[in-house]
Amino acid sequence: MARTTHGFTLVELMVTLAVLAVLIMVAAPSFNTITLTQRVKTASFDIVANLSYARSEALKQNGNVTITPTDGDWANGWTITGPDGSTLKTGAASQNLTITGPASLVYSRSGRVTSGSGNIDISSSIEDAAVAGRCITLDVTGLPRAKPGSCP
Repeated sequence: MARTTHGFTLVELMVTLAVLAVLIMVAAPSFNTITLTQRVKTASFDIVANLSYARSEALKQNGNVTITPTDGDWANGWTITGPDGSTLKTGAASQNLTITGPASLVYSRSGRVTSGSGNIDISSSIEDAAVAGRCITLDVTGLPRAKPGSCP
């Protein structure tokens, strides 16, 4: 009676692991690019959401609401301050991002930006040509909009 064996031999297992390791090494740079691209997008969505929040608070509280970058750098985060000087909200940016923008933004009670108008440019601080930046612009009414690419 012949005896049949089931399973993998050690050689088959080692060859499979070697092929898997090569595939992972080839795919790893693509995953890094995807991660950096998503960080840039997420940061732009967070900033747009916080700008919209500040605008709505200025309308709701009928006073000026100020957004200032933490320690003068948007990449460190930002603080939203109400008409009475109280902190309404704080935000934080992801790692490995460069965010440039005005020294502060002030929304008036009409919802328009009265001080610090300008674009906010978001890009990866890791030099990678495949990662596109994003630009946040404020229209005449103070509404923020994010679009792909660098600010003009």
